[in-house]
Amino acid sequence: RECMEDEVIFGFFKQAVYKEIIPTLSLPNAELVSFAAAVEERFCNPYIDHALLSISLNSTAKWRARILPSIKEYQKRRHGELPPCLSASLAFYVAFYRRACNKEGGWFSAKAGGGEYRIADDEKVLKFFEEHGKDDARMLVSEVCARGDFWGEDLTLLQGMEERVYEYLAVIEEEGAYELMKRIRKEYLAVGCSG
Repeated sequence: RECMEDEVIFGFFKQAVYKEIIPTLSLPNAELVSFAAAVEERFCNPYIDHALLSISLNSTAKWRARILPSIKEYQKRRHGELPPCLSASLAFYVAFYRRACNKEGGWFSAKAGGGEYRIADDEKVLKFFEEHGKDDARMLVSEVCARGDFWGEDLTLLQGMEERVYEYLAVIEEEGAYELMKRIRKEYLAVGCSG
């Protein structure tokens, strides 16, 4: 709910759904818009608290099943262009798991500014991030994108994907995820694609 009340995050969400996901689906537009509005209404419901850490469970499988098909279809329909919000979602994913560490009591990842949060995903995913915890950002993105066992294919073969995710991860690490969302939203607004 707090995210949906934030202008930047809510705007980013709407751009992802209405400008990048809906245009890739082959259903009547009225049905798609109605479904998207229902999701938006549920997320904005003040009586339902969706904890972000709960939503993040098994992010690898969710990203593969829900986001990757839209990226590929968007790229197909837009002559190789990558969807900014959906591409950023992979950079957010990498940043989220980047500092994975197995401790007594489970798996955790360290916050950039200090502290930690619990993470839950397939054991091989968490071990991968723990093993690659000291990789520089470019190497880590390359390794993540190349994991066909995570994605069902090698994402380094998607035109521009690896470089875009690296660029976005660099912004996240320098300025934070919120700043990346602001930049992407500003770029959309600059080309008249408000949402």
